[in-house]
Amino acid sequence: MSAVADRRGRRLRRGFTLTELLVATMLLSIVMTSVYVLFNSSLRAWRTVESGFDAHLEARAFMSIFSYEYGNLVPRAGHLFEGKDDSITMFVVAQPENLEEGQSRRLMRVEYSYNRGKNEVLREEAFVESALPDIAQDGKPVKQDRMKLGRKYRTVLVNNATAFNIRYIWVPLRENWDPKTPPEPEPPVYMERHLQRWGFPQAVEITLEVTNPKDSEDRYAVTSTFPLRIPTNRNARRALEELLGGAEE
Repeated sequence: MSAVADRRGRRLRRGFTLTELLVATMLLSIVMTSVYVLFNSSLRAWRTVESGFDAHLEARAFMSIFSYEYGNLVPRAGHLFEGKDDSITMFVVAQPENLEEGQSRRLMRVEYSYNRGKNEVLREEAFVESALPDIAQDGKPVKQDRMKLGRKYRTVLVNNATAFNIRYIWVPLRENWDPKTPPEPEPPVYMERHLQRWGFPQAVEITLEVTNPKDSEDRYAVTSTFPLRIPTNRNARRALEELLGGAEE
């Protein structure tokens, strides 16, 4: 606020100028915007904690668990590895989730599956209490009664999973290439299923989407590719197509 003096020396006060009002309004808008952003972020964080739901945490936790066990596959159990677009079964040497069975690493049969009706991603483990069966000579899947499994233990890894998909990735060898030069990469083959007799693929791709049940717009989707760390048998494209039955995407 400004002040002026009249002829008698008295000081007269006048109102704010337009420039002063504009500056004050602009400063007030900046402060209120900052307060709103801070308040809104705190409110969203509080709601997340109160609801006990964090889409990012649920998805990342699942990927971490799967990555650990997929990295501990048993090499001699490649003929028992199988799966579909919503489930995968593998034999690993890892620590069990069931703490009543102890915490030491054990040979286990682990299955990840998706329950579409309940929007849940499940994990089931069972100790292998017998020798692993050899590959069937007739090329048929190994019967479960040929293998002794312990008590099964199932847990829900992800709730509110609105999408779950598995793809099995094969990388063919290039045919007729000069061994003195680096081979050019071949386009990978993506499969929505995997049979026991096929052995290990070169990688597995998993897509998971988690949605907040109280807010359908609050969703998080992630796709991760898990390359196999143990040696696998790679075939040329023609031999690979014969192995996979020609069912290629």
